[in-house]
Amino acid sequence: MRRTISLLRRRCFKQLFNNFRALRIAVLSLGLAATCSAMADSKAPVRILVGFPVSGGLDVTARILAESMSQVLEQPFMVENRPGAGGMLAAQALKAAKPDGNTLLITNDHTVAILPHTVKNPGFETARDFAPVALLSDRVAFALATNSGTRITHLKEITEWARQNPGKSNIGIPAPRSMFEFAVGLLSKELQFDAAAAAYRGGAPVVMDLASGQIPFGISSPFELLPFAKNQKVRILAVSGTSRHRYLPDVPTFSELGVKGFETTNIVGIYAPAGTPPDLIARYSNAVRVALASEKVKERMHTLGASPNYGSAEALAKGMQRISDTWGPVIRQSGHQPE
Repeated sequence: MRRTISLLRRRCFKQLFNNFRALRIAVLSLGLAATCSAMADSKAPVRILVGFPVSGGLDVTARILAESMSQVLEQPFMVENRPGAGGMLAAQALKAAKPDGNTLLITNDHTVAILPHTVKNPGFETARDFAPVALLSDRVAFALATNSGTRITHLKEITEWARQNPGKSNIGIPAPRSMFEFAVGLLSKELQFDAAAAAYRGGAPVVMDLASGQIPFGISSPFELLPFAKNQKVRILAVSGTSRHRYLPDVPTFSELGVKGFETTNIVGIYAPAGTPPDLIARYSNAVRVALASEKVKERMHTLGASPNYGSAEALAKGMQRISDTWGPVIRQSGHQPE
């Protein structure tokens, strides 16, 4: 009887040991699978969302960066355009994305710093829903141009043209409820003429209508205007910022012409969804730093009207806050009511 009990105990302990060993192997296997999955995810394609159409300045910037980051990190980066609502659709898509490092957003200050002043519910809160990754440039100029049919050669000639052409002073802008819409108000006040902002979905269609004579004036990036300026379809009258544009040395700044309020240049940065692991944020930020140090990338971005100057996530957050603080009062003083 004792021998039988002893034998049963040995068999029981052996079964427990085998079960424990099987459980341990299973746990280790799960851990290995998770590690392999994480490694696979680190090489998965990364989407870079852009809230404006293909061929626009922001789209081209994203494609330049995607190509360079792919080389730096040996991981594919792909641009996905979500145009519409001044970049809100792309921003909302970023908010909805998993914080796994596989979705990023390249945007200008319009979407994350201006829209919160002009739209009641844009569908996101920048500080809450987005994690800054890196500043690409805080020196992005914009320009005011006219079509060749107006025969205007100097900014201040707009006043007389408007007097002779009442009700026709439409100025095309890249997005509704943007700083450009309020810039039109500033320009109208400074030059003392009645102007109406005509909102488009991106700078490229503004320039197309400007060049074809559909609108007399337009605001866009030098990159989008330059090809048409070279074939004399449009004439660039002034650029924003405190110094002349690298590729437009003969075009004065607004401030040179005595028009104030256009000294601030635009900002472009890259964001991830809130909650993205800090090590991934640092990894992408460093890749941006390496990319912007490339002479090839610098030259390509210069043609877009941007002087690339890498900045940390903190620099991006501060820059966007500066834009918000600068234009917020202008928007409120214009009497604009958020919609």
